[in-house]
Amino acid sequence: MELVQKTIGGCLKETAAKVGQQTAIEFGDWSCTWSELDEVTDLLAARFMSLYGIQKGTHVGIWSQNSPAFAQGVLALYKIGAVVVVLNAANSTDEMIDQLDRADVEVLFYGSGARGTIFDELIPQIRKKTPKIRHFLHIEEREAGKWLKPDSFSEEGKKRLPLQEMYRNLESLSSDSPACIIFTSGTTSKAKPVVLTHYGIVNVNLHVQKCMRWTTDDKTVVAVSMYHGFGLNTALAGSVIVGMTMHIIPSFRTQGVWEAISDHHCTVMLGVPSMYLALVRKEGNEVYDGSSLRSGIIGGSVITTEEYKEICRRFPQAHLIPSFGMTEASTSGSFSDWDNPLRSGEVTGGAFYEDTMARVRDIVTGEIVGWDTAADPVVNPDGTKKRVFGLPGELELAGFNIFKEYYKMPGETADTMTEDGWLKTGDIGYFNEFDEICITGRRKEMIIRSGENISPREIEKAIIASGMTKKVKVVGVPNKFTQEEIAACIVVEDGQDFDAAALLRFLKPRLSYFKIPKYIFTFRELPMTASGKVRLGELKEIAARNAADEAGLSAVGTTGNYAKAIL
Repeated sequence: MELVQKTIGGCLKETAAKVGQQTAIEFGDWSCTWSELDEVTDLLAARFMSLYGIQKGTHVGIWSQNSPAFAQGVLALYKIGAVVVVLNAANSTDEMIDQLDRADVEVLFYGSGARGTIFDELIPQIRKKTPKIRHFLHIEEREAGKWLKPDSFSEEGKKRLPLQEMYRNLESLSSDSPACIIFTSGTTSKAKPVVLTHYGIVNVNLHVQKCMRWTTDDKTVVAVSMYHGFGLNTALAGSVIVGMTMHIIPSFRTQGVWEAISDHHCTVMLGVPSMYLALVRKEGNEVYDGSSLRSGIIGGSVITTEEYKEICRRFPQAHLIPSFGMTEASTSGSFSDWDNPLRSGEVTGGAFYEDTMARVRDIVTGEIVGWDTAADPVVNPDGTKKRVFGLPGELELAGFNIFKEYYKMPGETADTMTEDGWLKTGDIGYFNEFDEICITGRRKEMIIRSGENISPREIEKAIIASGMTKKVKVVGVPNKFTQEEIAACIVVEDGQDFDAAALLRFLKPRLSYFKIPKYIFTFRELPMTASGKVRLGELKEIAARNAADEAGLSAVGTTGNYAKAIL
């Protein structure tokens, strides 16, 4: 595919010229067309420049749940050439102060609140400790029950706006310019600010469009948060680039998503596995009609083959495509086969799209032990390429989609790259015979017990297969004799009678002896990030603390295994 030199704001103008009268955004019973969205974002961009001094390169924070104003604000800032800094709506005051300072934010737009938190009540505390910020402004200009449209701006007001200067900014903006800063979720350490460019985001979404076969006839339910890469880049920017309608809901709620699919006839969904599982498992949702859903991306975390099949049974007409991606790769990286996602017999991360390369490196020897077709360095005399399959290592990526940098963190940026310029993903996996990446875990999650490198994912899959739980996370806990021991952190539902000894009996014939958990901890729920990922660092601390509490442990089995309930 030919890579293009375009900006996201330029793509919005192209889409408005092509399908201007089609609906761009739906939010409840409010909607606007692509022509209206293009005009409103022109006017907003000019207003931002005139009133708040926002210019090309200004770092502007957005702290809000999903809304039309969020989408309009981001697109207006892209047209100026400002750098959008998206901030998690679940951030604490201290997290906000830290991230605003590290990202050099000069203007902060904020919404009404999230999860019972009222942002207005926190702004005074934040303002005191962020002197770089010149303006704190409400993003939601909705006093009369409607969102901005062109007629929200008076004709006289439009004349006073520096529209020509805004157009010059848009026309002169390089596609290599920074578009946004997204803080990674930080499951094991403080979140890092990832800088992505217009070039990377636009071209990634052109590849996504090809892989997912999206058209201007599609309508996507935007339930993933736009303060994460999946929502900001694939849902918002992707919809702009393709020209498909966005049905926006403030945050993920199963009822809201089902209504979007059943009542508003959305054809596309983006989500992490936990979202899809909640849709199909929550009691009462069986009354909804899911027949309009045509396609969907399932990414963000590992999903078992059994879970994937369970979801597909609820949406039999849809192509639900497992995918691998990460913020540092402009969100989306690989996709499973459209017609046969399970062609290998199990869920994989799929094959990496053209114009990118991927390989895996042995984490002990440093040797390259696997690669995809594009990265294959070995050519046989007859012109065919020698392939190696099934050898695990850390996944490394190269291509146009790789991030620009961690903002103002040159050491961390350098540490994330290899000497020859490949991104070290931190994911452990291998390539199968279909050129698909099979992710088995995170490098930081690898457990080293008595010299053995143990993948938590293998143990988790065996525990799930027992049918005794639907959610488990396996972690390593310190041990002075073996370096680490294995702790299985298992979610047990209310009223469930969990038998740790029975689980051990189930695992014994299925796992090597050194992979059997020494500790089994049961939880009502695991500590999670706002994006639905386990807070690994926090969970490991909990597990280590409880493993050290000898008095609180109960012996199970006959080989020194222990269990404890953590409510």
